[in-house]
Amino acid sequence: TPMGPSQDHAAGSGMASKHGQKKDKHVTSSEDSPQVKEVRQKIDKLRQGIAAEAEIIVHEKMPQKVAELSKILEEDELWKYPDQDDIVNLAAMDNAAGSAKKRKLEDGNLSPRKTSKSDKDHDGSLCEHSIIKSDIVFGSNERILKQQALLKKEIQDCLQMLSKVKIWIQLNIPKVEDGNNFGVSIQEESVNDLAKAEDTSFALLDGINKYFMTRGKLVSRLGKYPGVKDYAMSIQEVDRRERVNLCLSLHDLRNNYFILYDSITKNLDKIKKPRSNHDLPFT
Repeated sequence: TPMGPSQDHAAGSGMASKHGQKKDKHVTSSEDSPQVKEVRQKIDKLRQGIAAEAEIIVHEKMPQKVAELSKILEEDELWKYPDQDDIVNLAAMDNAAGSAKKRKLEDGNLSPRKTSKSDKDHDGSLCEHSIIKSDIVFGSNERILKQQALLKKEIQDCLQMLSKVKIWIQLNIPKVEDGNNFGVSIQEESVNDLAKAEDTSFALLDGINKYFMTRGKLVSRLGKYPGVKDYAMSIQEVDRRERVNLCLSLHDLRNNYFILYDSITKNLDKIKKPRSNHDLPFT
């Protein structure tokens, strides 16, 4: 006997429900497998380790860094703002430039004049012998090198700590729901503050590289034209600007620690538990 439309629908629904039950059983069994449980345990252990380390950073390491950097800025003469320019040794540059002009070629029969194409064809090694290597050595600013070494170490420490605190807060952000998101907004604002501090630290490292590029070009010009004293003055100004910039950078690093520590500790309850049952309406 053929089935009616209602019977077809019921039969189809029954088959679908059986298929759904089989699928649910398969999913449940895979989720409860030993491999999945082991992975979840590892993730939970990693989450707990991140949380413990982040709280140590917030409660201990950040205030400790504020105290250490404040002491350096107040007591270390290296980190005082410069009141005069560092002296550029022009005498050494002039002597080196003069000796370079008088230097003879290794082969006395060759002259330093530009060789013609026929000369090159005659002796293929002529170009190699005609190169004059400069003996001019213009040292770096040792004071600035010491400052940069300390600052780079502090920036690396800062980036490591900020990264751990940021991932800790991000892992505490609950699933998206309607309403009761005030604590979540505090978490997101804290993450944004940490990201800005990271960007500032990266910019400081980039500034160090730009200083060497700028100074290197000026030194090369001074080596080529030692009589132009403006190049020497430019090097002095670049060095002084870098010293001021390094002092400001260390101040900014200390201030970032201070601001982040203050902000996170003030909102620690909302950061750790952004939602609570008694905050829900009509409960």
